[in-house]
Amino acid sequence: MRKHNGELEIDEDLKMERRTWTVQRVSWVILILIVIAALLGFTGRGGVKGINKLTKSTASQAMEVEYDRFLRDEVEGEMKITLHNLKSANPTLFFSKEFYDKVRVEEIVPEPEHTEISPDGITYTFRATKPEFIILFYTKPLHIGPLQITAKGPDNEAVTMSQFVYP
Repeated sequence: MRKHNGELEIDEDLKMERRTWTVQRVSWVILILIVIAALLGFTGRGGVKGINKLTKSTASQAMEVEYDRFLRDEVEGEMKITLHNLKSANPTLFFSKEFYDKVRVEEIVPEPEHTEISPDGITYTFRATKPEFIILFYTKPLHIGPLQITAKGPDNEAVTMSQFVYP
């Protein structure tokens, strides 16, 4: 029901005003949540380490993988692999088929000595100079959606990484 407010001939609709205020408050809360998510790293690289960066190790702690849980489509990400207590000067790393199907490797530091692609996945062989060896993979995801990659270190122990690629 419309009423006139006092002396001015202005229509007043309190139900509509209350609905508008409610929508406005909910919109402010959603906007604040988006800003908080961006600051925490849910919308791209950066943010709080514990939220976007994950570290997984093999059962024997011989291999440790640090990777981004959330990625952006066609935006470069970094994966850091640390191999501990190496028994060989030529350690190998195996990645499941999904790695080379859904991810483009931009750069590997240090470069592998040998690369072998098989129907099951891709194997990189490196030349290690110390018992602790760090390998950096700079990659770009090729598809939007969930990404499940398995990596096997020199001792053939596996680490499975779950990532999600945003548009």
